[in-house]
Amino acid sequence: MSLDSLLTCATSTDLKFIFVGGKGGVGKTTSSSAIATLLAKYCNKRVLLVSTDPAHSLSDAFRCEFTNDPKCPGVENLHVMEVDPSDTMEAELKKWADLAKDMHNQDSDNGGDANDEMVTKIKQFQEWLSGVPGIDEATALSSAIQHIESDNYDMIVFDTAPTGHTLKLLGMPEILEAGIEKLQSWQSTLWGYWDVIKGMGSSASLKRMNAKETVANMLEQYKRRIQKVALMLQDQHRTRFVVVCIAEYLSVSETQRLLRELKKNNVRASHIVVNQLVVDNALTKEELAELEGLAEVGTLHLGQQLLNKTVHACRLTTARKSIQEKYLGQLKSFPETQDILEGICELPLLAEEVTGNDALLRFAGFMVRNLPTTEGGGKPSPSLSNGPKPLYDDQLESLSKGATADASSSWTPSKGDEVKIIDLVKSAQYNGIGGTVISPIHPETNRCGIRIIYEGKTKTLALQQKNLVFLHQAKKAKKAEVLTGGDVFTPSMVEQPPAVNKAKALLDDPEIKAMIEGNPKFKDAVEDVLSNPMNVMKYFSDPEMSPLISKAMSKLKF
Repeated sequence: MSLDSLLTCATSTDLKFIFVGGKGGVGKTTSSSAIATLLAKYCNKRVLLVSTDPAHSLSDAFRCEFTNDPKCPGVENLHVMEVDPSDTMEAELKKWADLAKDMHNQDSDNGGDANDEMVTKIKQFQEWLSGVPGIDEATALSSAIQHIESDNYDMIVFDTAPTGHTLKLLGMPEILEAGIEKLQSWQSTLWGYWDVIKGMGSSASLKRMNAKETVANMLEQYKRRIQKVALMLQDQHRTRFVVVCIAEYLSVSETQRLLRELKKNNVRASHIVVNQLVVDNALTKEELAELEGLAEVGTLHLGQQLLNKTVHACRLTTARKSIQEKYLGQLKSFPETQDILEGICELPLLAEEVTGNDALLRFAGFMVRNLPTTEGGGKPSPSLSNGPKPLYDDQLESLSKGATADASSSWTPSKGDEVKIIDLVKSAQYNGIGGTVISPIHPETNRCGIRIIYEGKTKTLALQQKNLVFLHQAKKAKKAEVLTGGDVFTPSMVEQPPAVNKAKALLDDPEIKAMIEGNPKFKDAVEDVLSNPMNVMKYFSDPEMSPLISKAMSKLKF
């Protein structure tokens, strides 16, 4: 049992990402460093080893200082970097802070207040974003994917944070994507409201259009980056997870939980590294009893002090052997390990500390039975360097089209429906713009009327249904307001997203209702969110709100 199959997979398949994780203090960093060294030296791969653990140890393992920029530790084909997830997240939040500041300055210059609410929402989004569990590490992973896409490296090995961080990371993409989609839906309807109500055709309209495009682009780009992280984690062909543990109760129990969660989240665990074993070299109980008997009658020609130390050392290793055999057996009996028994790699407790390139290479030798007979010699195959290689873009495009098809398959344009324009050829400038249906499909022309705001002016287009993506369904207007210029504004223009309407329906749930009525803080929070749905973001990071949010999320399917 070894990592031979991992090396074979690296040379014969499209393997790109290897995550090394487990309980803290079991040798993750040493193992990930050794695995990266094997891949670089024997698999002819350009390897990037990345630490996403806030308590970095790669610098200690290689005895070489690393930063956020990749650096070669003296091993051909290998570069190492230590990413501080909090720094990466801070840089991401700064982008949103700068955007809010720019929008505030623009509006102040124009003597208006149209952007004030958007600025407030962006700040609320910042607060919510920083409180999502696992977001810092996910943002760091997102930046690492770009190294593969740039074709600077063939593989990335991740030295991850302890198990708790990993488990948070697994559930994070779905939470974050839902939040971003809510903000996208909200900002789309709010911008449409502003374009109709405020300053249409004014000198500020062009700046407002530019700000709208910036916000939309930033949200979409960030959403795609996080979607790529989710796809990477669940990629059955390009990604493997190597779990590291020691043969003790706490570590083995946590390993089982981690394997269970990985399987639940469709992440492929392929190998388990069991560190610090004395199983093969320690005396058995029978051999120890024989040694103690010889020592007792003085047939060992040793000084008494040395004899006592020898017997004590043997008792200690034999005791450890007994404990390790017990939990190693339990590990191999778990249902979660039955498919990867051949991938359980048992490593001995070594007399030396494993730091520095030479020691890491010696340690790596214990991980494999049969090393490849040829080495890359620092010269990766030229065929590997074919320029930038975007990952998962085709899958994201497919997912997007699939979602669009599901939403639009049974849709018939109705007055007030919110839509997005796509696939126009001769009038491509309108593609991607949101609009409102103002007349149903005409039976003779097979076109419907769409009102849009383009370059600060209202336009009406006659479009076929194939050029429209359905966004939100119209609601019956309770009343209409006649605006300056004869335009009619109805509540359907600022319709609540479907997810918000579903959330409101939860208030009738008996369990939810009882929790709200029994807790004044819950009641105040619900009233706040009902008055402004986007205020829900600030409560995600409030631990006192966690029971209500958890209960609501368990009942709510977006």
